[in-house]
Amino acid sequence: MLEFVFGAFVVADFVLLVAWITTSAGASDPARRSWALFLFAGLLLFFAFAQRNPLLFGGAIGGVAATSAFVWWAARRNRRGDKQVRSVGYELGLPYEEEPASGELGDLASALTSAGTRNSVQRVLAGRWRGNDVTVFDYSFELDTPRADTVERNFTCALVAIPLESEPVTITTETVLTRVAAKVGYRDIQLGDADFDRVFNVRSKDPAAALNLVGPAVRSWLGERGRGLNFLIGRGAILCMAPEGTASRAQLLELVTTLRGLVTGTGGTEVTPEPDLDRRALKPTIAVVDPHKAVAARRTAVGVAIVILVPLALVASAYVLLYVACATGSGCL
Repeated sequence: MLEFVFGAFVVADFVLLVAWITTSAGASDPARRSWALFLFAGLLLFFAFAQRNPLLFGGAIGGVAATSAFVWWAARRNRRGDKQVRSVGYELGLPYEEEPASGELGDLASALTSAGTRNSVQRVLAGRWRGNDVTVFDYSFELDTPRADTVERNFTCALVAIPLESEPVTITTETVLTRVAAKVGYRDIQLGDADFDRVFNVRSKDPAAALNLVGPAVRSWLGERGRGLNFLIGRGAILCMAPEGTASRAQLLELVTTLRGLVTGTGGTEVTPEPDLDRRALKPTIAVVDPHKAVAARRTAVGVAIVILVPLALVASAYVLLYVACATGSGCL
């Protein structure tokens, strides 16, 4: 009994350590790869039966219990994040969507970052705000590292529509990597403003449009308010992107609508009277079907199935190999 408890304790601690590392790394859905932990528990269960080892059996049970707890904790964490965004949407007068209806937001965001795989857009707030069509959303992508693992990058974004369908102009902060790229020939657009060019990296397939859009007023404003942020101007929108946790959604809306005024020449003072909003329609409510709860239930069910099927599959494979060996005369017990 003591060996069983010790095995369960050790493996549960291992699972919780993995959960802590994954969450601390900034994963938006830390339990997405929970199947690997269930697979580990299934292997422990197979060896526990094969060796009749209570230590391994306890480890398998502890792994299943800890991984299931991790999956449901992650679901609760994601649900809490949704609730916070819904509350912000209520304050701003913007309806909430779990995911966008089209891939346009993801296309614009990926054009700005120009990096990563598994791009994701979620927690979308969209509507009219101070006379402008705006959208606020969370964006994330993954990067492959030299160590053959992945790192997730998460951002909060605000977008405002503009009557401009030109090639997009991206304005990002200069980094060591962009400076190295410039030295090997991948230079950005130089706007003739030494202070601005030293701090920001401007790129576009249409340099003339970039020079026209990023004029003196825009450069001055970006120098004061845009450091550490990424911007895209074009394709009918202005997009502002900030690393998660560095700016609130309301702050990003203020920034992107002010920049819209500078780009369109309205000075950020263009305000269209809004009709009275029925905020009862925006008030956060509890969904009839909680998507995070459904995902957690599915992951737990699949995980338990993996734990049960892995030992059965390994035993069946061993019997098949033994049968083939006997039938071919290669060896038989």
